[in-house]
Amino acid sequence: MAETPSAEDERKKEIEVLGRAFASFTEATQQLQNSYDILQARVQALDLELAEKNAELEKNLKEKEDVKNYLSNILESLTTGVLVVDRQDRITTCNKAFGSITGHSPGQCLGKNVREAFSPDFFEIVSARLARPSADPSDMDREFVAPDRRKIDIRVAAAPALDADGDPIGAVVLVQDVTQIKRLEEEAQRNQRLRAMGEMAAGIAHEIRNPLGSIELFASLLKEDLQGDDEKRQLAERICAGVHNMDRTISNALLFASSPQPSRQKCDINRLLTEILEFWSDVVLPDSIRIVRQFDAEALAKADSELLKQVFLNLIRNAVQAMPDGGELRLTTRKTAEAALPPGASPAPRQFIAIAVSDTGVGIPPDCLPKIFNPFFTTKDKGTGLGLAFGPTIVKAHQGALDVDSAEGRGTTFTVKIPCWDEER
Repeated sequence: MAETPSAEDERKKEIEVLGRAFASFTEATQQLQNSYDILQARVQALDLELAEKNAELEKNLKEKEDVKNYLSNILESLTTGVLVVDRQDRITTCNKAFGSITGHSPGQCLGKNVREAFSPDFFEIVSARLARPSADPSDMDREFVAPDRRKIDIRVAAAPALDADGDPIGAVVLVQDVTQIKRLEEEAQRNQRLRAMGEMAAGIAHEIRNPLGSIELFASLLKEDLQGDDEKRQLAERICAGVHNMDRTISNALLFASSPQPSRQKCDINRLLTEILEFWSDVVLPDSIRIVRQFDAEALAKADSELLKQVFLNLIRNAVQAMPDGGELRLTTRKTAEAALPPGASPAPRQFIAIAVSDTGVGIPPDCLPKIFNPFFTTKDKGTGLGLAFGPTIVKAHQGALDVDSAEGRGTTFTVKIPCWDEER
């Protein structure tokens, strides 16, 4: 008969089973812990790798942003206007200089079709460039009327915009204000004519002046001998006056033979203009012309008063002649600062005296305006055309500027800018 296990044996067996279960659980727990440690290490490695990738990405983004800002700053710093259009003629880029030149701000242009933003014929060169992307770069000069009605000369150039594969994606349009360049070119051409005329004048002036001196001498003697005959004496006086006019014409012409050298003394412009109006016999002011003076409290210039007197005398005389039916002659003096300085000049803006001679006369026709400073150009029946011609020569010798603004039927304004008198310079 078999023996039944005792209760103690049963407990031992249960304890052994429980021990093996705990051992298995401990082993599983250890394996789980090891797996967790490996996973945690991997996660930490991934976190570190992700952090490095994020840092590298942020660095790349910052570098790209810096490059973008750098290029944007360069674009906005250009004095040339830049306009970029895509294949659909839609404006995608427009810098500040473009807005300053054309009067169309970037906000008004971006996203619009180029023909919606501007006149139909203004940017036909853009369409031509898009149609011929492989053609050589082209440019054109033209007059442009800004939204504020000011007229400027601009130069428009276009080139294709290409992607990395060399395929056209649009066009880049460059716009440059060449108004000053055109003006300098005209001034250079005028100076060439003046030099040619000066060489001619220098060659014949002495040959003319010698017989003029003799004529004046004999006319003066004749005038003395005709004291009792007023009619014949007046004829002799007319001969003397004609000789004086011829001599003055020759003197004006000789100004172009050699540039005048101003004395650069302290010159009170207000007093100079007053003397011309009140004491100069060559200026006859009809009662139908009203004189308005708007003088700065102090208008001291570094100038030669005798040379400037010739300039203002001719400007005032022309203003009076432009108002045959009467009008208003306005003389204005004021201090102004010129920002445009020659290379190597002091960074501080130079102070100038701006003298404006304005009339309400007939004005100058647009086709005559570019020619008024040319020697021997005149629209009057009488006159040599030298009065205005030597004005720029004298003003330029003073390191100044002479500008004109005129409109038919509204009048003309000549503005002379002469450096101020500075005790410290």
